[in-house]
Amino acid sequence: MRKRLVLAGGGHAHLFTLSRLGAFLGAGIDVVCVAPSPFLSYSGMGPGMLSGRYAPQELRFDVESMVKNASGGREGRAPSRTSREGGRERGQAAFVSGSVARIDGEAKTLVLSDGREIGYDAASFGVGSVAAPPFPVEAAPGAGVYPVKPIENLLAARRDIESRAEAGEPVQVLVIGGGASAFEVAGNALGLLAGLGVKTPLVTVATGRGLLCGWPARARRLAIASLTRRGARLVSGRVARIAGGRAELAGGRAELAGGGGARFDVCFLATGTQPPPLFAQSGLALDAGGGLTVNAFLQSPLYPDLFGGGDCIHFAPRPLPRAGVYAVRQGPMLCANLLAYLTGRELTPFRKTGTRYLALLNCGDGRAILRKGPLVLSGRWCMALKDVIDRRFMRSFPLPAPSR
Repeated sequence: MRKRLVLAGGGHAHLFTLSRLGAFLGAGIDVVCVAPSPFLSYSGMGPGMLSGRYAPQELRFDVESMVKNASGGREGRAPSRTSREGGRERGQAAFVSGSVARIDGEAKTLVLSDGREIGYDAASFGVGSVAAPPFPVEAAPGAGVYPVKPIENLLAARRDIESRAEAGEPVQVLVIGGGASAFEVAGNALGLLAGLGVKTPLVTVATGRGLLCGWPARARRLAIASLTRRGARLVSGRVARIAGGRAELAGGRAELAGGGGARFDVCFLATGTQPPPLFAQSGLALDAGGGLTVNAFLQSPLYPDLFGGGDCIHFAPRPLPRAGVYAVRQGPMLCANLLAYLTGRELTPFRKTGTRYLALLNCGDGRAILRKGPLVLSGRWCMALKDVIDRRFMRSFPLPAPSR
């Protein structure tokens, strides 16, 4: 009987496995990838897409084609239980459009949001994270509210801003959040407006406790200067509510959006993310954050046939920040352990948990801020370096040649 691996989500942690599906198929393992979109947008280049530096296709991995090519380019459906027992030596691969809503660990079954069920011998989760604003958000007609995840939201926001600016309307942009994502989105919103010929941008950043808290003081000064010298306004304080196209600070303050009012046309929510509710609802989240709890082997301690990586997991040996670098680091180990588990070999622990990694923030004006431990630098050469690294990462996962 052939075994079946289900990859839930085409996220960054699964890219390494998706690029090496031939190893699983060659071992007689069927692989099913379940994802809501045939594409994965690389988060590191998302802010650059907002400003127009990158076209959408430049930061897309074609996950569906990666699966189909591994299976010989054939149209794939989830291999049935009977086909798994049909005596074929080589495994089959299939892409299924959908999202997992529930995990039945006892029955070894994933239930999709539309009610379909897919059985597994091993399942891995690379479903990323979702925006988690700590205040109520009520959308209003004519005002766009865009969580910074999924990355595709940044393209929708870009088109919204472009249409308003091209119609000659003043565009009031509000960015809520004080982390690296909020800084990059604010900087690239300014870059987009500058490219559209807007001389006086109405961009406000509600930073909460401050911009880039936890970063070195020099990085914070550079980030604040980058935004303010281009016309952005930074406001500290906690947003309590968004309603009717307006934002309010806790305590009733309402001086958030450009022009001195609280109204906005386009609002970006960059207040942090959390794992989707899937794991908590399935009884698999053992920490308050709601991620799939995994051990050093990226494996669930409750159900050893469940694995995961990236933003959606809680790494029990050492809680990790939600940063894309960890999903990328975990990718090769996740792939190796999935194959080892399904072929009866020994698993290997994930050890690359260090925090002194290279961080590069796209300022949106052709410059970037570089951080490596206590070292902080800035300039156009930093953005050139970021561009080289990002494009090299995109090229590192080409479509596999169709199997014969």
